Amino acid sequence: MAKLPIKPIIKLAKTHGPTVGKFVKENWKEISQGAAFVGSAGKIAKDFRKNRKESEQYLEKNHPRKIRFHQYKTSILPDLHNMNRFELFKAKLEVEGFIAQIKQEEEKEAGVKKPLHSKRLKDWNDILIQMEAKIAAKDYQEYIMMYNNPSYQSEYFKGYERQLEKFRNMVENQDNEELYEYLLTHTKRSKEDIKLDFSL
Repeated sequence: MAKLPIKPIIKLAKTHGPTVGKFVKENWKEISQGAAFVGSAGKIAKDFRKNRKESEQYLEKNHPRKIRFHQYKTSILPDLHNMNRFELFKAKLEVEGFIAQIKQEEEKEAGVKKPLHSKRLKDWNDILIQMEAKIAAKDYQEYIMMYNNPSYQSEYFKGYERQLEKFRNMVENQDNEELYEYLLTHTKRSKEDIKLDFSL
């Protein structure tokens, strides 16, 4: 172990010690706040490193589909009402793809994993049911808005102009039976509800 030169340290303490002591005595509040800030900043940096390491380990340990399932549960499903039809349809296709993947894995793998695959299928089917119900409900709402106001411009149906044009043509032609059948297939509502809401 190296020897520390004591004489320069003592000399430094003798020459600057009284001024440092006086400075600390006069500014003790600011110094204590600064020390607390340094301590909290160190804790934040330590927590950041720990969280980053945990998130990297989480990504390494978990299957991408499991991570995506968590995203659907926490952020996508609660935000369905703000999505337009294209976004909803895209998410629906993704969920259907996940369901198809799970079914393929179930066929390939041993029967031991069947309960695990069944639970996954049930979870993804629950999400799919919610998405399909939201699409049907929002479609119905938008169709009612367009039926009652022919000049209504739907932000929800952006990208589905041909479908809207077909709907508007049926409304203009006053072909009620064709309109009812169209709405029956696109909104999954009962014919009685449709007749009630779309009567002239």
